[in-house]
Amino acid sequence: MRGVAILTEARSGSEWLGSLANSTGTLGRSAEWLDTDTLGLRPKSFDELLSAVIDRGGTENGRFAVKLFPRHLHWSQAKYEADFLAECVRRHAMGVVFLERRDRLRQAISYCRAKASGRWRSTMGGADRVPQYDFAGICQAYFMIGQSYAFWEAYLRMADLPYDHLFYEDLLDDPRPYVASVARQLSIEVPNCEFRTNLRLQRDSRTEEWAERFQSDAKSKGLLAHLPKKVAPRNINNLARFLLKKQMRIGQA
Repeated sequence: MRGVAILTEARSGSEWLGSLANSTGTLGRSAEWLDTDTLGLRPKSFDELLSAVIDRGGTENGRFAVKLFPRHLHWSQAKYEADFLAECVRRHAMGVVFLERRDRLRQAISYCRAKASGRWRSTMGGADRVPQYDFAGICQAYFMIGQSYAFWEAYLRMADLPYDHLFYEDLLDDPRPYVASVARQLSIEVPNCEFRTNLRLQRDSRTEEWAERFQSDAKSKGLLAHLPKKVAPRNINNLARFLLKKQMRIGQA
């Protein structure tokens, strides 16, 4: 089998971009298949998990796609003692796309709004649950997003995996480079069709209001009170320990 892994973090535009690639019917069906609710079952073994991901994320031409956040790898390691991405690379012809969003603040705001309202996609209900501005929540989401991107960068370097690095902002006006990247990773010609989706961008005036308010609050409230009290150094040894689910060394330089 040939597959592609989309490495990213929540609210990076991956749902919208993935829906465009999925609409072709030949580039796999990307989704967070390592969330068991999305997968639709709770695999008893790693082999059962991988088989289910290929089945759910596959198209009839023998291609599959899966979207991964760092927490998905941690879950796979803890549950099955297996690195899902590494096993995919070992067993199948895998391509990798690293999707990042430059505007971390609005990504963090989007994350907080979706978490509070329950609306992770524009097609979902939950409009009656109006989220309230949450300075601490945005701080924590911002920090988590930064750590996730740093994780993927270090992981890819350590694993020496080739990948395409794309940015959400560059794809807003023309998402075709994303579809072309997925197609190239899957050794498929870019489909000559119109890319369709029923998703729409969820950013609105409230996003900008929260961004302006956050920038003001960050100058007066102080950030440290809302971030982890101890942060492990970002070095190779600690990343390796983290992947192996070992205690990080806070004092290590």
